[in-house]
Amino acid sequence: MDSKRRYLHLIPSALVVTSLILSACQETSHQVTPRVASGNKGARTESMAERNKLSKDQQRYVINPTELASYKTHLAAIFDSMSEDALTPWSALFKLKVWVLGPVDLKKEASSSVAITYSEVSTQPMARQTQYQVWFDSRVFEKLNDKDKAESILEGFLTSLYTFKNLSNNELCDLVKETHPGSECTLSISKGADDEKMVQKAKAVKRTLTPTVYRKALVQEDYNNIRRVKAYILQQGGNLRHADLIVKMTESGFDERVFSLKMKTAGEAKDPSIMEDEAIESLFAQAKALDKTQTVCHYLQLATQAGCEVAAQRTREEVPGSGMQQVLLSLTVKESEAKDVLLSEVVYQVPKIKVAKYSDLATKEEFFLVPLTGVSMNERVVGASYRMNYLLAVKAVVNKTEVIKLEGVLSVPGIVTKVTQDESKGKVLCEGAMATLKDKSTDVVVIAKSDKYLGSLKEIMKGLSPIPPCW
Repeated sequence: MDSKRRYLHLIPSALVVTSLILSACQETSHQVTPRVASGNKGARTESMAERNKLSKDQQRYVINPTELASYKTHLAAIFDSMSEDALTPWSALFKLKVWVLGPVDLKKEASSSVAITYSEVSTQPMARQTQYQVWFDSRVFEKLNDKDKAESILEGFLTSLYTFKNLSNNELCDLVKETHPGSECTLSISKGADDEKMVQKAKAVKRTLTPTVYRKALVQEDYNNIRRVKAYILQQGGNLRHADLIVKMTESGFDERVFSLKMKTAGEAKDPSIMEDEAIESLFAQAKALDKTQTVCHYLQLATQAGCEVAAQRTREEVPGSGMQQVLLSLTVKESEAKDVLLSEVVYQVPKIKVAKYSDLATKEEFFLVPLTGVSMNERVVGASYRMNYLLAVKAVVNKTEVIKLEGVLSVPGIVTKVTQDESKGKVLCEGAMATLKDKSTDVVVIAKSDKYLGSLKEIMKGLSPIPPCW
């Protein structure tokens, strides 16, 4: 059988990997072989149970690489163009390891590292990887320009993929199930006669890899393999074929099991639909009923929560020159023990809203995100902050009648990235992106008594691009 054809079944899952790799223009860092523990056992890294074991000080430096400005500037567009055909979004692959960006001394922990990277701007290590974690020294990382930061993230991503061949099939599946609840971990390897060699190879991997906390640290040959694949991609450029890339990666020592995994994520909406006026009226009435109530503010990125107070009002205003009235809903939220307001939003009640329907990862129940149209922002300049808000709703049965029930409010922070003047229409057009996390005021907030849908919302918000209210 043609050696290229036997890998064709791996192509869809690999599109995510390819999309990230293709954004790198040239290498700006070099790798060296890390020191390992004494003897020949390899690097003594954390076990699966210790994957999330971090001190309180370390926990505050845990990041989602996709939220970094360098990623948004140099990598986000690539993901947007490639993810439509991918079975698993690339963010699912990032989540397989815990990423930490902070002022950490990487040399102290070299013996527990399976990979170490040095930047050309410093003699100090910039990044190291254990079996389940990626650590970046922010003091070195911040010396890079945005493009080099993005390429360093990509390099860390590729290295993380390479190190997964240290895991047994059971370990890899346990990792997938922990990081992506609801996933059924199966290796997508055809058992047809034409793919018999692939099946045998997969069985061999399962026999030879056994669970252990001592892992093989990368040696120079491994780093060469990673660089060889990167060089191959750059050489092929626009002529690169996905099938050829996967063959090249497999031949260069990358773990082909990673390319065949199908990981369940909250992902994209099942099917956008129109919410009729009666249901919208009901939701806005329920939102008004939140006035003077106690609830909980869940901060998704900071992974904290606090008791909150809500003030809500509905008003009617005449649309100038039309003789018609419009309904506005104002929501003000603050933490119960705080003086400052967390968010204060005014939104329009508009007819026939296009909503997005999702399936919760844990319960499989369907829920809706109803986007709210906010009052136009006064300051239409690059860097201006805003929030895009959604009503979180579900269908419920009351007295044998199906009704729409308000579960809470999702508020996503944004920042204006571009402002242009549309002279033909006499309008100012704005573009925006998710705001970089600094504190609670720039975090994604779910205002709800229940934490039922938080797991799914954490996944969904990664793909949300808050639209600035620049009408």
